[in-house]
Amino acid sequence: MRTASRGVWVGVAGVALFLAWRVLAVNMAAHFVREPADDAAALQWAPRQPQALLSLGAAGAAQDAGRAAGLVTQSLRGNPASGLGYAALARLKEAQGDAVGAGLAMEAASAMAPRRVDVQMEAAAFWMRRGNMERAMRHWDVALTFGTELRPRMFPQLLKLAENPARLPAFAPLLLQPVEWWPAFFEYAAGNAERVDTLHALFSLQAQGPNTATPAALRAFLARLQREGQWVDAYFIWLNGLPKDQLTTVGNLFNGGFEYRLSHAGFDWIADPVGQVLVETAATHGSTGSRALHVVFRGSKTAYRHLRQHLLLPPGSYHLRGRVRPESLETAYGLQWVLRCADRNGTQLAMSERFIGSDQWRHFSVAFSVPEADCDGQVLRLELAGRAALDYEARGGIWFDDLSIEQQRLD
Repeated sequence: MRTASRGVWVGVAGVALFLAWRVLAVNMAAHFVREPADDAAALQWAPRQPQALLSLGAAGAAQDAGRAAGLVTQSLRGNPASGLGYAALARLKEAQGDAVGAGLAMEAASAMAPRRVDVQMEAAAFWMRRGNMERAMRHWDVALTFGTELRPRMFPQLLKLAENPARLPAFAPLLLQPVEWWPAFFEYAAGNAERVDTLHALFSLQAQGPNTATPAALRAFLARLQREGQWVDAYFIWLNGLPKDQLTTVGNLFNGGFEYRLSHAGFDWIADPVGQVLVETAATHGSTGSRALHVVFRGSKTAYRHLRQHLLLPPGSYHLRGRVRPESLETAYGLQWVLRCADRNGTQLAMSERFIGSDQWRHFSVAFSVPEADCDGQVLRLELAGRAALDYEARGGIWFDDLSIEQQRLD
């Protein structure tokens, strides 16, 4: 009986020693595959260590693609769910000329790592090499959705593809479903595309699906069209984006009663932010509706000309009219409305009287004409008058309401 018990204890001790050795070997192998990696040492402790086999296989691709593929295959036996492993196998099979095997391996890589950015980028590059941009776009979509840090690097590459008329149609299937990063890309494209035709095409493609332009993206697109002098296109795209209740109020000048909050886009009021200057629409006594424009200077020393509206007036004679109420407005020469052609020369068309000090609500008016040539678009700005830096220090406020531009009738 004692002999049998001793044999049992010897067996138990042997199993314990074996398990301890296995734990030690696995831990040592894991240690050697971490940075700084020593794959050979890792394999000495654990000859089937998947990460070490994968690293050695990937590193040896240039020397012996066949042996490298064997190492990667051994790695996948130990870790059959490795997306990186299947991606490496796909590259090796591609190098060996096995197009079918490479495609199957890359499909497995994508399925095993559906949210791994590095694997999805590998898959996109693979399908681009195969000439299948539509499929590559699906993988870029995943990578850009989960890897926001990739956008500064990838957006220029995507824009380059979009500017190639032969590549542009590949964007269409992608845009039939919501694309999380698309608004940011379109905004980037609006500012950086070499050809404005590319933007028109992308805008048309996105309009056919659920990826409608965000306010920021639409603002960037309209600003680009206006810079390019495409005033009519910009105007109708802006009109199509207006809420239905605002369409009935569209005229030569939009939102002159300031009943709607400023959208800062297209042919609405655009107010660029400036330190120590407040621009708002607010309720006040004496306004025609529920709101009026309120501009407050709090010691600003900026040559203020940052509130504007782009216009699309045909040639002819007009009157700019409105109501004004300054409130303790202190500035060297006052504040005024200035209308110019929006071309490079910026020909001045009209300048209102200058507003300063304090007053009750009163009307103002100025006549002007739009020439037949070189003035397809115009811009109306609120500007501080001055000649030197010290002239632009301003304090106090001013209200405007009922701004309009009316064409003079010929009797």
